[in-house]
Amino acid sequence: MATASTLPGAPLTRHLDARWRYVGGVLLLAGGYWAAAKIGLHLAYLDGAVTALWPPVGVGIAVLVLYGPRLWPGIVIGDLLVADFTSPLGTVLGQTAGNTLEVVIAALILRRLVGRHVALTRVVEVFALVGCAAAGTLVSASFGSTSLRLGDVIPPHEYFEVWRTWWLSDFSGALVVTPFLLTWIAGGPVRFTRRQVVEGVVLLTVLVLLAEVPSQRDVPYVVFPALIWAALRFGPRGAASAVLLASSLTVLNTAHNAGPFVRESITDSLLSTQLFMATAALTSLVLAAVTAERSLAGTALLTNEERLRSVVRSMNEGLIVRDAGGLITDCNSAAEHILGVSRDALSGRHPEDVIGRVTDEDGQTVDAGRLLGDGGVESGLLVRLARPDDTWAWIAASSSAMRDAAGRPEGVVTTLSDITQRRMLAAEQAALRRIATLVAGDAPPRAVFALVTEEVGRLLGLPSASIVRYEADARATIVGSWVTGVDNGLPVGTRFALEGDTVVALVRRTGEPARLDSYQGVKGQLAEHLRGQGYGSSVAAPVQVGGRLWGVLVTSAYRPGDLPQGAEERLLDFAELVAQAIANADAHEKLAASRIRLVEAGDSERRRLERNLHDGAQQRLVALAVRLRLIQSRLEQDPAAAHRELDHASAELSGALEELRELARGIHPAVLTDRGLAAAVVALADRAPVPVDIGALPEERLAPAVEAAAYYIISEAVTNVAKYARASHVSVLVRADGECTLVEVADDGVGGADPAKGSGLRGIADRVEALQGRVSVTSPPGAGTRIEAEIPSRR
Repeated sequence: MATASTLPGAPLTRHLDARWRYVGGVLLLAGGYWAAAKIGLHLAYLDGAVTALWPPVGVGIAVLVLYGPRLWPGIVIGDLLVADFTSPLGTVLGQTAGNTLEVVIAALILRRLVGRHVALTRVVEVFALVGCAAAGTLVSASFGSTSLRLGDVIPPHEYFEVWRTWWLSDFSGALVVTPFLLTWIAGGPVRFTRRQVVEGVVLLTVLVLLAEVPSQRDVPYVVFPALIWAALRFGPRGAASAVLLASSLTVLNTAHNAGPFVRESITDSLLSTQLFMATAALTSLVLAAVTAERSLAGTALLTNEERLRSVVRSMNEGLIVRDAGGLITDCNSAAEHILGVSRDALSGRHPEDVIGRVTDEDGQTVDAGRLLGDGGVESGLLVRLARPDDTWAWIAASSSAMRDAAGRPEGVVTTLSDITQRRMLAAEQAALRRIATLVAGDAPPRAVFALVTEEVGRLLGLPSASIVRYEADARATIVGSWVTGVDNGLPVGTRFALEGDTVVALVRRTGEPARLDSYQGVKGQLAEHLRGQGYGSSVAAPVQVGGRLWGVLVTSAYRPGDLPQGAEERLLDFAELVAQAIANADAHEKLAASRIRLVEAGDSERRRLERNLHDGAQQRLVALAVRLRLIQSRLEQDPAAAHRELDHASAELSGALEELRELARGIHPAVLTDRGLAAAVVALADRAPVPVDIGALPEERLAPAVEAAAYYIISEAVTNVAKYARASHVSVLVRADGECTLVEVADDGVGGADPAKGSGLRGIADRVEALQGRVSVTSPPGAGTRIEAEIPSRR
């Protein structure tokens, strides 16, 4: 179905509609301008010869400001409709040009200064209107007076008086009529309450009575209280309406030779009336704008305060306010939750009277007042709080001093953040990473058990933790234990019967995590021990290996009320790592053995290559040397025979080179095999392209695999220094004890070595890791390189 926008004639239709709307706007403006001019003429003095207020100026400025200067033809049409064509045509056209320019200029400047939506709710808008009206009406007065003079309508001596009267009349019309139209049109819809309607009617009645009171000649500005009333109570709209009504009544009365502004001459009457209108308009509009600004500011302040209260109420961080005497005066709901104390219990109290025990990370007691800023400005205070309901939380606190306008302290505001979950999660992740690293290595299960129990105990803040292995005879054995000074614990190797309702027995029966909150009346050795230590809670998680229940991870040192939320789930994380350690223990041992065999096989292959080199390529080269000496002796006596021998020597050399290529992969130095690592390193240093300082070498022979690894680490490192480091010397050190052999190679070169990018460093790491050792490379740019390798000595 076609729409209006898709029809062939749709653009033309829209264009015609826009043109008709424009024509309608121009005609409406012309009609409004003409009507306002007629009203102005009814308010004129001397039978329409002089007017103190020219309303069309205000109508034109307001319409062009609100709807755009492009409607200016309506000013021309409206002005020509009320023109006096008894005057020369040039005079009429000059006056019309001036009247049009004054409206267009004033509207353009006002739109540029404050925009098109001018509701006069700001003082700057009021003064902008006054300035623009003054500038525009100066143009009209100049054009009009000059046109009258050039048309010989006025004599030369009346030019200034006409100019002044013209300007003040137009200026008064702009100050009185323009605000009325702008405030009611640009101010948006308005809703009056019944009380406001009654007050408005009373105000208008009072204003009319004051303007018409016969005795106001002695008090010409008696209407000002009513104008002020309108400005304060009804804002810019009320002020503009009151000024328009008061000015109209004043001009009408003066025109009929009545009222407080009638003077002996028409000129004085005009000046006094126009001075009144200007004063009344400026006073009322400025007062209304100030009132509107303050009202808007107050509304914004109330809105901001309400928004701030809403933000404070919804904050995840707790907020505590204390006065200069240290008493708590206010707090939000988050603070109530974090401290575990209600607002009513906190208000008007000192911190130490209502807040539970506070300790630092070392377990030392911290004054509760310090938590809430007794020490003044303090950020990053981290404490452990024991709440009144026997729960606890880690809290980060930050305090700031509040000061009054004179800079005197008037209290402290403190923000509190409950970081318990974040702290425990970070600690848990770090513990899991450490254990996972141990499990992924070659550590035996007993080492994993020891570390797991310690990590669990420290993470959950326990006096003790343990790992239990189930036996075939319905008994259990503790294979991992961690205790602190406050608990003796059960040592590794302790066996006990699986009787009673202990968590160990519950896990054995159900195969699921179990929790026990009381040991009263529970039988069994483990239960008796825990009850004797004063504990009333424990939790355990099963360890499943190969589809069967192997053991249980127990944290059994909780006092009543101290058991953290989600303890069972945390234990399951650790239980999985324990199961992995158990399941992979045999695999780790087999992997380690295969790595050793791999290294030993490589060393054996290098020795075989050494023998082949000695028995093969070396013999070829010796024979070649003898043949070359023979050729040398025959060169002069039998050159032809010498050339034939050279051909044989060339073939021999090619065969030797081919054999050397085949044997050149990984030659084991003979000095290392025959005399050991120390002699081999010395020989390596003697032929190295850079000076080598030898710090220490082992005097006794090491295991062949260890010596080979250490030698090739040093050889590869020295080669890398010569190629890339631009170093002046290299230092080498080898120390060996009963457990480990330490190899260090350091230079003073350019540094910046990256093990991930260099094949030489990767080769060193692979060789050491094959022997279950470890390598570290420290190479900051510009500070040299240090390679440290630790090789287990019992290989």
